[in-house]
Amino acid sequence: MLTIYTSRYAQAEKAYVFHVLFRELLGADFRIVNQPEADHHRIVLPNGNTLVVENHYWFPDIKHVPPDTIAGALPHPFHPDDDVVVIYGKPVFSTGDDRITCGIDLFAATYYMLTRWEENNPAVFDAHGRFPAQQSLAYRANFLHRPVVNEWAALLWEMLLRLGWNQPRPTRNFKVSISCDVDHPKLWWTARERLRTMGGALLKRRDLREVLYWTKNHLFRPEDPYDVFVTWMDRLEENNCVAQFNFLGARPRASDCWYPLEHPFVQTTMKKIAARGHKIGFHPSWEAFESAEIFNRELASLQAVSPVKITHGRQHYLRFRAPDTWRMWEDAGLVGDSSLGYPEAVGFRCGICHDFPVFDASTQTMLRLRETPLVAMDVTLAQYCRYTPAVAVKHLEALKDQVKKHQGEFTLLWHNSSWNTYKWAPWKHILFDMIR
Repeated sequence: MLTIYTSRYAQAEKAYVFHVLFRELLGADFRIVNQPEADHHRIVLPNGNTLVVENHYWFPDIKHVPPDTIAGALPHPFHPDDDVVVIYGKPVFSTGDDRITCGIDLFAATYYMLTRWEENNPAVFDAHGRFPAQQSLAYRANFLHRPVVNEWAALLWEMLLRLGWNQPRPTRNFKVSISCDVDHPKLWWTARERLRTMGGALLKRRDLREVLYWTKNHLFRPEDPYDVFVTWMDRLEENNCVAQFNFLGARPRASDCWYPLEHPFVQTTMKKIAARGHKIGFHPSWEAFESAEIFNRELASLQAVSPVKITHGRQHYLRFRAPDTWRMWEDAGLVGDSSLGYPEAVGFRCGICHDFPVFDASTQTMLRLRETPLVAMDVTLAQYCRYTPAVAVKHLEALKDQVKKHQGEFTLLWHNSSWNTYKWAPWKHILFDMIR
């Protein structure tokens, strides 16, 4: 067991960070000893050797002001071709046989990334009330593509090993997690809507190639273009992959992405998903983002028609506000969220590629709720970033390699409505290329 000597300040925050880094990511048990006079964190191994991680954040007069700029990038002390991202602290190391001192405040940096501390006071929200990726430190300092919390955990592990730590690190299996936000279960609910799609292509967009696409592939077939659920489950199961399909709850008919939960097609689709062992999740509406009353009402309506208990999900439009949104999920009795990705940029918004327990900074408590960060989304690639499919694949593969390196979870969101249409036809192969 490790013994961590630290000051009495911010006990709940530090206990949370120690739990994630040491217990969850490194599998190392520890006990905390508070020392009022301690300036820095001192981790003592069973053999008496010591790792000092300097404290540059938790002091009695701390104002919790996010850094304006990154402190630096330090060459990795053990791997010359790599570097270490520094948010707080000094870019220095000193190593010896029985003592290593790390000038980088790895613990404060981890807290900063996991709690989304910088999102509390953004310069501006976007049109949907979201924190923009461009305002994040990770984007501005060009490390959004790196799971830096996992990197800091790996650095801690190497330092412990060099000081004589002899406990095995738990292994995890890399996996790809596919999720689908079901904004539109069907494209066509009536015959008139079929004709409207063709009329839009012919008269509004004047695109004869689109007319040919719809005529050849869908217009005269009974299957709806958005009804991809059985096809997807067949392909996913061939690759031993379980997907989560997030459905919207009951709302006024004028709401965006409205569909009737009581419709036989919707209920039959949910039953098929559940019967095959895939997951049904909750997709709170645009309005539910700021209203616990609406959130709970929509959740209850979905639970009433779902053949299985609802425990996980994701926010519609990725509308999220730390820690209020997390608290809403927690208070509703849900156990897993996957909203923490940026709509306009792929990468690691929380700096981690594993699910992790959520910390509510406003109440200084670790919640039961766990966050599974979203790495990439179809709409991000095609619409926000305006990548070609070939460029998108390169970015996805690079992110996958980062996740594989840390035996993490590559979470990809692909809408059922982003597959069988003229616009998405060139992208169709990407979803299943990612799970092979």
